Parts: sequence; C-alpha cells; structure tokens
Amino acid sequence: MKNLPEVFAASAKRFPEQGFYSKDSHKFFKPTPFAQLHRKAAALATHLIGQGVRPGDRVAVFADNSAEWLITDMAIQMAGAIVVPRGSDSTAQELEFILGHAETQICFIEHWRLFKKISAVLKKRGVRVYALDQAFPEKVAAEENITVLPALLKKLPAPTAAEEMTLDKLRENIQPSDLFTIIYTSGTTGEPKGVMLSHANMLYQLQVAPRLLEMSAKDRILSILPVWHIFERFMLYGVIHAGSHYYYSNKKDLMEDFIRAKPTLMASAPRLWEQIYQKLRERIDKTEAFNRELFDLSYGIKQRLHRAVNTINGQSDETKDKGIVETLLEPITAGLTALGLKAPDVYMDSIFLVRVRAMLGGELRGTISGGGALPRHIDEFFNAIGIPVYEGYGMTETAPLISMRAPGKVIIGTVGSVPAGTTVEIRNEDTGRLMPPGEPGVIFVKGPGVMQGYYKNGEATLKVLKDGWMNTGDIGVFTRSGALAIRGRAKDTIVLRSGENLEPVPIETLLAQHPLIEQAVVVGQDQKNLGVLIWPDYDRLIDAGHNVSEFNLKDDLNTKPELITIFKEICHGLISEENGFKSHERIAHVRFLPDKLRVGEDMTALMKIRRNAVHAKHARLIEEMFAE
Repeated sequence: MKNLPEVFAASAKRFPEQGFYSKDSHKFFKPTPFAQLHRKAAALATHLIGQGVRPGDRVAVFADNSAEWLITDMAIQMAGAIVVPRGSDSTAQELEFILGHAETQICFIEHWRLFKKISAVLKKRGVRVYALDQAFPEKVAAEENITVLPALLKKLPAPTAAEEMTLDKLRENIQPSDLFTIIYTSGTTGEPKGVMLSHANMLYQLQVAPRLLEMSAKDRILSILPVWHIFERFMLYGVIHAGSHYYYSNKKDLMEDFIRAKPTLMASAPRLWEQIYQKLRERIDKTEAFNRELFDLSYGIKQRLHRAVNTINGQSDETKDKGIVETLLEPITAGLTALGLKAPDVYMDSIFLVRVRAMLGGELRGTISGGGALPRHIDEFFNAIGIPVYEGYGMTETAPLISMRAPGKVIIGTVGSVPAGTTVEIRNEDTGRLMPPGEPGVIFVKGPGVMQGYYKNGEATLKVLKDGWMNTGDIGVFTRSGALAIRGRAKDTIVLRSGENLEPVPIETLLAQHPLIEQAVVVGQDQKNLGVLIWPDYDRLIDAGHNVSEFNLKDDLNTKPELITIFKEICHGLISEENGFKSHERIAHVRFLPDKLRVGEDMTALMKIRRNAVHAKHARLIEEMFAE
C-alpha cells in the first residue's frame, strides 16, 4: 500500500465486523461497522470534490474525538486533500493563525461554542463551515450558512459508478511522499509551526507499531486522547489497519467505560495513568482494614517478584557496567527470590489482585503511555500487577514513534527500543560528537517517520532537520540492555504529565513585564501543572510597604505566605485565556529564587535562561514547590 486511503479501503473489505463504538443518551456503547463509516466518507469526499476541493488543498478540522471526525478525516484524504486538525479547546488566536497560514477555505468545527469563539475569523476569511455536532442550533446554521454534518450525511447519496471511478483514480494518484496532514505545534515565538507529515511517514508507523503491540481483530481499544494529536491518530490508524474495535470514551466516564468495554489495549498520557492509579487506591482505601492490608501484602510480593524477574532477564535501566562478581551473583540471588515468591504470588494474586485488574475491565493486556515521563512508582505498579506499560517516546515531527517497549521486554525507567528502520544517535550537546552507550547526550533520529519539514517555515526546519537527521532537543542515553532512557530536555519546551506541550518563553516574557517581577523561570517538566521561580523587584516591594531585603540571605520570601499569594494572583491575572493562554499554561505554584539569575551561570550572554543549570541549582526548591 502506498497511501492511507488504500489502507482505509482495504480494511473496509477485510474486517466487516470491525466496530467503532459511540455512546447513546443512556451511555451504552452502540457499534457502527467501519465499512459503513468508510461508505459515508466516500459520499462526503464526493461532496467535497463537488464543492471545489482539489488534491493538495488544506482543509481545517477543529474538532474532537468522534465517528464524525473519522469520517471527515477519511473523506478529506480520499479527495486527495490535506487534513489540518486542531482541538476545539484551542485559543481563537491559534485557530486564526492556522486558518491563515494553511490558507484553508473549508473548516469543520466541533460545536456552536467554538463557532462563537472564532465566528469573526471565519467570516473575515470567507471560510465555508461544517459543524460536526448534531445539536448545532438549526437557526444559527441557517443564518450563518453552516452545514451540519450529521444531517448532511443522512442526505448524501452513495457515489455513482462514475464518482467511484473518480475516487479510485484519486486514490491511485496519491503518492507516498504526498502530505496527508499538517499538524500545528506551539513554537518558541508563540506562533504554531505546521509539521508536514506524508502518507509514507504514517505507513511506516503501521508497519511497526501494530506488530510491536501484537494488535489484532480481537483487540478492543479505548480512546481517550485528543485525536488531533499524532499519538491518538496513529493509534486510530493502527486500529483500522489491524481490524481492532474502537471505543470512544472520555475522562468523566472512564472508570465505568473500563467495565462496559473491557478494553484489551489503551493509549494515554502519563497523567491519566496517575489518575487511574489514584482512583484504584481510593477504592481500596475505602474498604475495611483487612482488605487494605491484604492488598499491600499482595502488591509487595508482586513488586519484589517483578523486580527479580527483570534482573534475571537482564531488563535493567542501568547504564554502567558492573563488576564480574556482581554480574554473576545478581541473577542467582534474583532467581532464588523469584523461586521463593512464586507460590505466595499465585495464591495472593488469585484472591485479591485479580479484583484490582477487574476494576479496569479484567482483560487489559497492556497500556501505551506517551507524551511525557511516567512516574516510576506508577510505571512499576501497573507492570507488577500484570498490566504491562508499553511506554513509548516520540514527537509530532516523527509521526510519532521513535522508540517503544514491546511485550516481554518492558524495562522500567526506559522508553524501550528503537524499531527497525529508524536510527537514533546520542550526540554531545556542544561538540556534536557521538556519545558511547551509557553516556547522555542530545537525541538525533533518522528514518521513515521523520517529517518533511515545517510548512512555509524553512528557517525553523533548518534548525532541527539536516541531512535527514532530526534534532529532538531531548537528552537521552542508551542503557546496558540497549533500551533508550530519557534524561531531560535540551530545548525549552515543557511537557506536562497530561502530554500537553507548551513553551515557557512567552509566559516568562509577559510575567517579567509586571512591575513587581524582575525575572521569572517557568518549570513543570513531567509535572501535573506549571510552577514559576521568581526574582522580584525588591525596591517596588519595599515601596508597596513590604519589609524585605535583597541583601539579607536570612530574609527568605518563601516563608511569607502573603507574598506568595500576591504573586500567584499576579500570575493568574496575566497568564489567562484573555491574554491568549490555554488552561494548561496557567501557573499553579510560585516560589522565590534565593539569588538573582546571572549571566555566565544561569543565563547565556544573550540573556537566554540555561534551564538545566537553573533546575540543577534549585532542584530542592522546585521539588518542594511541586510537593504541595
């Protein structure tokens, strides 16, 4: 196969029983066969062609997970056009930039709330609008000339023989190097960058990931991530390719949907697994004391057994070689531990931990985590109780897979192995020389998944892409077992546990414009939310009546809760939706720096913050801040 429409057409024929499950008003899952969704997509593609859509055109889809999103996505590609997706929760400024930069003439939107937010932009650009929500007000649709997609799909006839031939010819003409999507990600300047991904980029993922995850037509996958993100989109296409069943869920109903759908696989960001872990613990803690003690005993046995088995199998995240004696003795000791724990584990698992797994449907054979680092205790918990975590590493620019754990080779503390066809090099951040195994450096990747570049932004492309090598900006190291471990980020981008990416520079720039703030450093990598380290303007604080001294080292502003409250309110007022920021960019924690940032230590000569240096210097302060 050379393009995604060929994958869609083949799956519609190969898997007639494949179901895509949406919930009715009573929250019961109702299936729609993929073949039926594909037929609707063909009818919509014919309609779009009649509306003037041509191969290579960019069509915007500002919407969320649903069967209608999938129909729209397939239809645009079947017409030979390029999908430009974004979530309905994006800011009006972002969506306006995307519409203009991608030069889209047709836009699919989620609902009336989104239309109200960007109606002025849509009208200014003269964009033809389709609404995915069947509850979109009929009066507004009529007045604004908006087409409500569910109503349109009911009226559209099946393509005629001639129209089928047109679709077949379009599909045949789509080359692997043609773009199937442009996904806009946030840039350091505040303007999004359009990642150009080709059909070949995604076809490579479909050759690798479903095989790694052993996906089949027997699998049931629960969908929770935003589908415009490349992570969920690659899962969606993997489902179609493998013939698996797909269930649309949401965070509110997730725990109930585990029972309803009994998923076998699920992909999500680390933050969700943390929330699931907390909910499981809450349920256990609400039981009587004997059950809680039983769980702790069962998990303690399982945890020690899991660690012993990993040692026996050589599945360690250690990067340094050990001595000969330790290398020989470790597996023997671990083997004796595993032998002693096997019988107690079988007994305790069958009377208690099986009930814990049942809370997640009882048939979950694996979870896929990506978009940020999974806390180690969460990682180990799910792996130990019998739900392997296939943590992966990637980025939108690599469509997304760079490495992933595989069944039977789950190494805690790593993001698995690099798949065949992809090459990863660890290079020194300053000199660019190759680093040996065990030594950290910047991760560079080359392979079939790497993007073509940033749309209409050659300067940004040249900064990260040279001779096919993508500079990820992440710091990594290869372990003794050959797995890749992430050690931090060389670039500024912060990734929260929820998987949301954000740039700290625009936030810091705005904060530093406040008269009471002289310097600000935003932190929050792999945390639930953001915090900020502040060096205040002491003179203005004194003028405001606060008894503080810049030169008195004993005068710790972090011991003054009234000042922390004042600066939190300043942050909340500035970093708001009104100023173009998203909810996940809001500042949740504030701490004061014990010393001013200085050039040569904490900043470069160009006054850019050396984030690794700041994080290392103030690690305890940052840790205390997020421990609130």
